Amino acid sequence: MGSSRFVIMGAGQVGFHLARVLSEAGREVVVIEQDPGRMAKLEDALDVAVVGGNGAYLPVLEQAEVSRAELFLAVSSSDEANMVASLLAKRLGAERTVVRVHIADEVVSHRRTYQQAFGIDLLLSTQLLTTVRILDYLRGHRTMAVEYLAGGKVQLRKFRLDKGARLTRAPLRDLAVPRGALVVGLFRDGELLIPAGDDQAQVGDEALVLASTDVMPRAEEMISGHGQREQLVVIAGAGETGSTVADALQGWNVRVKVLERDRRRARMLADRLPKVEVLHGDATDLAFLRSEGIDRATSFVACTGQDDSNLMASLLAQELEVERVIAMVERVETRRLWKRLGDIEIVSPRALAYERIKDYVDSGYEPAIVSLREGGVFLERELVAASPAAGVTLAEMGRPPGLIVGAVVRGEKVFVPRGSDRLEAGDSVILFAQQDGLEMVQLLFPGREE
Repeated sequence: MGSSRFVIMGAGQVGFHLARVLSEAGREVVVIEQDPGRMAKLEDALDVAVVGGNGAYLPVLEQAEVSRAELFLAVSSSDEANMVASLLAKRLGAERTVVRVHIADEVVSHRRTYQQAFGIDLLLSTQLLTTVRILDYLRGHRTMAVEYLAGGKVQLRKFRLDKGARLTRAPLRDLAVPRGALVVGLFRDGELLIPAGDDQAQVGDEALVLASTDVMPRAEEMISGHGQREQLVVIAGAGETGSTVADALQGWNVRVKVLERDRRRARMLADRLPKVEVLHGDATDLAFLRSEGIDRATSFVACTGQDDSNLMASLLAQELEVERVIAMVERVETRRLWKRLGDIEIVSPRALAYERIKDYVDSGYEPAIVSLREGGVFLERELVAASPAAGVTLAEMGRPPGLIVGAVVRGEKVFVPRGSDRLEAGDSVILFAQQDGLEMVQLLFPGREE
């Protein structure tokens, strides 16, 4: 077992902040960095050990004594180097590894493969964290957590039920929860409740909702009570984040306009998202904004990839009296300056990554949003022919105590099973089990946890 030793690869904004917080908490911190300027800054500002070099190379990791690490954090700007370093760190004896990547699809669709291949305990994407936060601001509330299952086909969301939430108005059986969605749990006063049809949620509960990805927007609106207030959402920038947000908004009843100054990129997005209106133009040009009716927008998202362009576009959107303005800010240290501008929601990808990693450390290294510490766990199992549940309907199975079959993935089809649905060998089933239901999981769904 390692000591409370943390090895951080990459002294960018995320790595620097992690090093500072961990060292101030009395942890032994080693930072691997190959840029001389960043190395000098670390040595001057923080009480940490600094090792020069590329963390994807074995001698550098050995010099950092990663074999004694309680946690190895690969948060450099290179996704490939981060994953290679994670594999090497695990081989050298690091207890746990965290890897930050940029692209959302790597986490949503390929998380399990990457984690198994490179020995990663927590894989996170700055793009995914940023997109989720922007969408929460657009919908007028903040999702507490999101988990992606079955290669992104199924989502698990956890959020607080405020006053007016529709889920609190009647027992579950009387609510029109969209088909393909299921309320699998309620957290109340620190305890997990598995609701039945006659149970009713209360204001202040934290609802745990499982749904196929295409159904989740309707389920979340119905459950939370937050209406789709945005009539026109304008996104400045058709880069990775802007296009991902625009794509996600296609599931909502809103008009979406994307402004992009690069003609080729604008054309590519228009071809990929035919329901989205893509305009070729400069979001920092007031005349252009007025000519395209941006003053009628209810929300404006500035995510051009350049902080100065986002600043100008946000100020112009405020000038046009857009109701809600959201700006993506890359430089963490400038967030306080942005907040002086007034009612602009600031989203910092690096700050979000830092917050997620800090939560992981503070939780005692719990990677999922639902864990045995909270009374339950989600498992994904492939149904083998020898399983007692194969060929049986849910009604015939009954409701085993402490166990819910939340969703079934059958080929490309994803559904929340009803009583008459029959499980088949080869199905991938997503199970939610309380502590006392884990033995039943092993009995009905034998196999390795995914």
